[in-house]
Parts: sequence; C-alpha cells; structure tokens
Amino acid sequence: MVICDLLRTLCALLIPVVFLTTANIYPVFTVVFFMFLLGLFFNTARSAIIPNLVTKSRILTANSVINFVGRGATFLGMFLGGLIVDWKFWQQAIGIAGWTAAFIIDAITFAVSAVMLSIMKVKIAERPKTVEHHLEPRGLFLMLRNGLLKMWYELKYAVTMIFEEKNLAFAMATILLIIMAGSVIYVLVIPTIQQEMAWGTRGVGVLAGIGAIGLLFGAYLTGSWGHHFDLKILMLICFILIGGALIIFPFLNHFLVFAIVCLGCGAAISPVFIGQDTIIHHYADEFIRGRIFSLRDWALNGTMALGALIVGFLSTVTEKMYLFIIFGIFVASLAIVGWFILARGKNATVSQNSI
Repeated sequence: MVICDLLRTLCALLIPVVFLTTANIYPVFTVVFFMFLLGLFFNTARSAIIPNLVTKSRILTANSVINFVGRGATFLGMFLGGLIVDWKFWQQAIGIAGWTAAFIIDAITFAVSAVMLSIMKVKIAERPKTVEHHLEPRGLFLMLRNGLLKMWYELKYAVTMIFEEKNLAFAMATILLIIMAGSVIYVLVIPTIQQEMAWGTRGVGVLAGIGAIGLLFGAYLTGSWGHHFDLKILMLICFILIGGALIIFPFLNHFLVFAIVCLGCGAAISPVFIGQDTIIHHYADEFIRGRIFSLRDWALNGTMALGALIVGFLSTVTEKMYLFIIFGIFVASLAIVGWFILARGKNATVSQNSI
C-alpha cells in the first residue's frame, strides 16, 4: 500500500508535467492508466488487511466506515476539485493553472497517505512454509517463469477455495448482478438523463450527488444495523430494489421522482459492496484473502467493460425502454431465486439438526 501510494504520488505529479511538455493528451492517458492500475493493487491490499486491524465482530462496522468515508471523500473531492481548479489564486499568486495546482495537491494527499501507512502498526501472521512448485531461479528468464508459475498456482488455489466455500461463492456470484445493473446505469441511464430527458450535464451531476448521499446513508445504516440481519439476504433485497428501479426507470418523467429513485438506489448499493467485503473477510483464509479480493476486483472491472460493450451494442438494435425492463427483471429475478435457494438451504440445515 505504501509503495502504491508513493508511485501514485509520482503519477499525479507527472500528469501536468507530461501534458505541458508534450502538449498532447495521449501520453497523459498512459500515466492515468498506470495510476488506476496502482489503485487496483492498493484497494486489494486495503481490503485484505482489514481483519488484521479490527476484531472479527467489528469487521462489518469497519467496512461500513471505510465505505462511508470513501464515498464521502469522493463526493467531497469532486466538489472541492471544481473549486480548486476555478480558483484564480493559483494563477495570480503562483503563476500556475488551477488544474496543475489540483494535481499537485492530489500528489500531496497520496504522499501523506504513504507516510501515515508506513507508521501504522499491523499484526500480520507469518506465512506457513509451503512446498515450491518450481525450481530456484538462475536467470532472468527462469525468474520470470517461476514468478508466473507461482502466481498461477496461488490464483488456482484461491479459485478452488471459492468453489469449496459456498459463502465465498455467493460473494463472487453477486458480481454478475453488479455488472448487469452497473452496465445499464453507465451506458443507458446517464445519456437518457442528459439527452432524452433534456436535463443536461447539470441534471446528471445533481442526480449523481443525490445518489452519493444515498450511498452514504446506506453505508451508515449498514454499519449501525446490518449486524442484526443476514448479510446475504440483505444484499439480495438490495438487488431486488435495484432491479425494480431499472424496470420503472423508463416510465419516470418528473425530476423529483428521479431524485427519490436515485437516493434509494444509492442507499441499496452500499450494503451490496459492504456485505461482499464482509463475507470475504469472514470466510476467506488469511493467506488467500488478498488473492480473492484481487480476483474480485479484476473480475468486476474487466467484465464491467465487457458488459458495457454488450449493453451498448444491444442499445443499437433494441429500444432502450425494453433494455431497462429486461435487465431489471433479470437482476430482480436472479436475486429472488438466490433468496429461495438460501431459504431452502437453511430449512434443510434445520431439518438435519432436528434429526
């Protein structure tokens, strides 16, 4: 995490330097790509380390706090970022553009994070010795080959554990529902609000802000009351609500109604991610936890791009209204089926225990 933050500090400083030096946006894309790639590694490590910082009974609360602070910081950062970029002080007092100052401040926040992480004490269990699956490296080629082999065996073991532990399998299966709902939101909802509803970019921004408030509200409720409920059932209920929102979306025509739906969807999304993290924390072995979070994050980001392409293609051959309804029904139906499967499994367990 410290290394990722130090490298992201460098990337944030490089963005204005590269653009001012080359006067071309394309080299900047390369820096941004590596910056977001480092973010994936950082987020995986951060998610994996939570159980080493709090007791098992506090994991749900910790995940809710992280979700609340993360969403709140994103929303606040977007707001403050606009003010920083537009502030005339930078040009008048320092002689730099506002956007350059914003990236410098961004770099400073990564550096401060790296310093704070480096002084944080974390108790991590010593990794047990295992039998190596390969020879000792004797050269660059062998070192690369052995590193790839080791990574393959570790990922293979993590996938095996996911299939063997039904709770981990459930957490990973929910990625499908996230992708279905997320792809529709990114590809269809935003342009529909912006263009067909004629509310423009400002309308999208206002509704996104309302959705962010819903995210914070959902994170707060989950942290305060989530331990009273079965997390898996709570996640499925949230998916049913999200699916229902997609179904009714084409029939909404009033801004206030849109705002209420966005608020509700935001509140429903938070328990999904918090529940997913908490389930992995509770049921994944400490020494494969990072690999499982890595698989989750890469699968989510990679398949989200594929899902967006599929939805985008379908929107060219099918009416958007039908796509909202179809995907909404799929999300809600799969969640309901999952609910029945969980209920059936619990009833079978109770019957066995009674015998």
